[in-house]
Amino acid sequence: MLRRTVERLVLDLVAGRYDALEADGRSGRLTANQLRVAIADYGRTLVPIPDQGWALAEVFEHESGGGETCSIDLPLWTAQEGRSDLTLSLSARVGPAGYEVEVDDLHVL
Repeated sequence: MLRRTVERLVLDLVAGRYDALEADGRSGRLTANQLRVAIADYGRTLVPIPDQGWALAEVFEHESGGGETCSIDLPLWTAQEGRSDLTLSLSARVGPAGYEVEVDDLHVL
């Protein structure tokens, strides 16, 4: 279920639905424009993460969250490079309707 929630967020990034991410709070501390600029500045076209790419996600459970909160670092993929140097950092928590995720950072590692 967490993977599906993260996958929906990634698909919104791929599709350029930055305003929707900001409107529903999934953009976290970043604005739609900051997401747009970060991806444009990277200069490549985001694509959905292939099945084998999900194994590269790093998940860090928070001790104080009782297993209900975690941080995720996920490499993103581009049409030009495949696995890219662009990393999506997320926070995830269990909410009333399932997992809720929000962007902490979008950066080059």
